[in-house]
Order: sequence, then structure tokens, then C-alpha cells
Amino acid sequence: MPTTTGMKGGGYYDANSREQRSASQSFLPWLETAIAELPEPPPHQQSWNLLDIGSSEGANAIFTTERLITALRKKNDLPVWAFFDDLPTNDFNQMFLNLFPAGKPVITDNNVYAAAIGGSAFGRLVPPASLHLATTFNAIGFFETRPVASLPGFILPMMPNPQAPREGVQVTEEELIPFQKQAHQDLCHFYRARAAELVPGGKLLVQIFGRNEIHSTGHGISDVLSDALLDFVEADMLSRAFYEEFLFPASYRNTAELIEPLENVPELKAAFRIDQVDARDVPVPFNEAFTANGDRAAWARSYTGFLRAFTEPVLAAALPDKLPQENTVEKIYQRIERLLQDHPDRYEFHFISIATLLTRL
Repeated sequence: MPTTTGMKGGGYYDANSREQRSASQSFLPWLETAIAELPEPPPHQQSWNLLDIGSSEGANAIFTTERLITALRKKNDLPVWAFFDDLPTNDFNQMFLNLFPAGKPVITDNNVYAAAIGGSAFGRLVPPASLHLATTFNAIGFFETRPVASLPGFILPMMPNPQAPREGVQVTEEELIPFQKQAHQDLCHFYRARAAELVPGGKLLVQIFGRNEIHSTGHGISDVLSDALLDFVEADMLSRAFYEEFLFPASYRNTAELIEPLENVPELKAAFRIDQVDARDVPVPFNEAFTANGDRAAWARSYTGFLRAFTEPVLAAALPDKLPQENTVEKIYQRIERLLQDHPDRYEFHFISIATLLTRL
């Protein structure tokens, strides 16, 4: 069973995901350049077939796809199939509104055909050897299934941020081992599925939130969510058992972990060539605005919207049915915004975007 139903819908994710677009844009030129090397489709397959995996409501995915179509048009004018995938519980209504605003295609090229697919990134999504380009941005950092292992001292399977200590928040290296093993297996499942779907010479661009030697994307966001939940525990608005059982199901990998299956699993090593790999501390729009105007309240509001867009579905599903107060979800995010406004240094946020560009052999 997937670990999330998707991002917060109703247009909320689209409105609060400029940071994710910044993270993906950093690496998109790799693929735009590599398109020049794509082999022409054979006579029986007279179209370019593109798949974006984890498209959410579509605004960022459509932006990316339009850029790739522009690069393809430098090769020829073949028809283009543009596929957009996400979990079946995703807000596909909003995606189709983005694809066809006012009933007309947002992608204006007359020879482009858009379609949506409901399915997991960790399984097969299209027929074998049918894709020329596949992309995924900020999606496969989520675990495929909920981890069985427990982590009572923190809400995320990572070492807590040393810059934001709190009594009782602790994780050992031994506790992280089962999560690291599962993250590795998830990547293997993802790469195997894409190996089956890509044509020889096809390109796969994988970008996710991660960590480098200095920062983790999980720092700041996990700290403020953890602090808010612990504040609710101390106020008897949530039980300590809830905090100990709640787990945000994401892995913040480094570049070595991203490509490890491609280097050490024989079938995957034989399936892909690693063309590029890198980690970048990418621009964060709400941080840039804060630097420019010093408006702490606006920074906290934007930070909270960004965080809420991808955490609320997981948190809301985990909360018990009976709670001491109504509107607990809303109150938690109000508390998060207050904490951010009061302690911006404690919750400093860096978006460490890691990526690899692969060629199907």
C-alpha cells in the first residue's frame, strides 16, 4: 500500500511548489542537451513517447514537458505522446484542468497528445520498450510501502538536526538500518521498471530531495513538524503514543545512495549507463524573498504552505479519529507557522536536490 495518497489537492500543491520547480529546473538542461543523442523511433513506432512520474496536479510537470517537447522539435516533427503519472488517489481533476484550461490544450503544439496514468512509480506503468524519455522530480524519495520498523524518537528516518535539538528526540544508527535497506530496495524496483519501459538509447532523468555533506532537505521541515507535534503532546492534544508511532515516510539520500543500485546490482548495471550525477543546494524562493524583504511573517507563511502541500495528506491520514479538539490538522499548521515566525534560525531550510541522468543500454 502506498505511503501517501499524493500531494494536497484542489490546486494547493500547484500554488505551493515553486521550491520543487526550482529543484527540478536545476537539472533539466542535462536532459534537454541529451535529447540530441536520442535514436529516431523505428517505423512501427512513429511517435516520441514521454513519461513524467509523480506529476501531482501537473503544473510543474507540464512546464517540464513543454521544455522537453521544444528540444524534441529540434530533431523532427513526429507526434508526441506526453504521459503524466501519479498515484490513483492523486487529484487528477486538477491535472486535467491544468492540461486543458477552458477546454483547450495548454500544450499548443498540434501534434502532442496528453494522457494520465494512475500507478506507482515503483512498478511498471507503460508497455515494454515504449518510452524515449522518462522523468521523475521530487517523487521517489517517498517509500514504496510503509516501513515495518519503528522509530519512536523522531518522525523521520534520519539523524535529527544537530542545530535543532529537543529533549527526547533521538535516533541511533542501528535504528536507521532497516529504513536504509528499504530505500535501496525501492530504488531497485524503480530502476527495474524503467529499464523494462525505455527503448535502447532512451533517457531517464531522476531528481529527488536529498542531502549533501553539509545539509539535508529534511532539516528544518522535519524539525518544525516534530516540534509542533511534541507541543501538542505536551498540551495533551495528542498522545505520546501517536508521536512515537507517526513516521513521515521519506528517505533523504545522497548521490552515492542514488546510484548505488546502478553500480552494484548486475542487472541494473547492465541496463543503464550513468551519464551525470550531482547534488546541488538549489535556490529556495521563499528564502530568497525573505533575504530581499526581511518579512518574517511572509516567510513563515510561505514555508508553511510549502511544507503543508506534501505533509498534510500523510499527517491527516495518521491522526486518530477521536481527538480532544476539532480542526486539529489546521491547528498543527498554525502552530508550525508560529514556530517558524518565532525561530527562523532554528528551522533554516536548504533544498538539496540530487539527480542522475541515465541512458538505457
